[in-house]
Amino acid sequence: MNKLDLKILKDELNHNLLTVYKNGPKSLVEPINYVLSGEGKRLRPILTFISANACGGNHRDAFPAAISVEILHNFTLIHDDIMDNDNTRHGKKTVHEKWDSGTAILAGDAMLSLAMINLQKCKKNNSRINKIFVDGLLAVCEGQAIDKSFETKSTVSIEEYIKMIDYKTGHLIGMSAEIGALSVSNNNIFCKSFRKYGRLLGRAFQIQDDLLELYSDAATMGKSLDSDFILRKKTYPMIRLEEEHPIELNNALKLIKRDVKLGKKSIQLLLLESGIKNEIEIFIIKIISDANELMKKNNLYTSEIKNFSSLILERKK
Repeated sequence: MNKLDLKILKDELNHNLLTVYKNGPKSLVEPINYVLSGEGKRLRPILTFISANACGGNHRDAFPAAISVEILHNFTLIHDDIMDNDNTRHGKKTVHEKWDSGTAILAGDAMLSLAMINLQKCKKNNSRINKIFVDGLLAVCEGQAIDKSFETKSTVSIEEYIKMIDYKTGHLIGMSAEIGALSVSNNNIFCKSFRKYGRLLGRAFQIQDDLLELYSDAATMGKSLDSDFILRKKTYPMIRLEEEHPIELNNALKLIKRDVKLGKKSIQLLLLESGIKNEIEIFIIKIISDANELMKKNNLYTSEIKNFSSLILERKK
């Protein structure tokens, strides 16, 4: 098992992403490279490298898989931004805002094709990797469909919400970890362990994201935030407030229509005084702890895994 220099790997990954699609119609080349040059955290491909290395393989064999999962992730963001009518992503204009929705849809579709093409370069377990990749893509779409359906539902349970984020966020992170393991190993226990680890991390990531969007700002997060409140999106904190303090939450949401900043402050205070914020933070810690225990149980808990889990727990944007 090698010691990974994640900064070097991230730099190399960023360089490679800009070589994925250089020749083609200008109307595709420009938006695709615009997206792939974004200052993303690259958490999913980094996890692909980490899982390959933890399985005792050469993490370089996971490079095609790592690039593919990052392209796929960005494809989902383009379409997500269109559906939510967001105008900022990674600190710059979204594709549909900079160009138009038609260009954004076409660029996203082309990126999905590029991800699939690049995935063919995986030398080991290629057919299994492809199936997991396609299954993960469908799960993300299903998660997004469930999320959209929540917009017309008056109430959503925590159980329904967890199922949605496990599909929309957890499957993609779990897939990133699993195909990293598969790119170097045939050990089914390792592969299943990383799949579950990634899905748990994805669950924690999304719930934490829900909190960060309430307590951060667009400049720090690098993306639009107000649309979720305007659309009354069902997030973990909002569902818990709906369960415990429906009248106060409704008043805050009415206030948001007149003044987003003041309405958010009202929700923040309600979360703090009710103890729900503290409850959610404890829940996030437990999910990540469970993920780490799974890795320890299967002798896969490397220093990189420990640091990755901590990165998810301690992130501020």
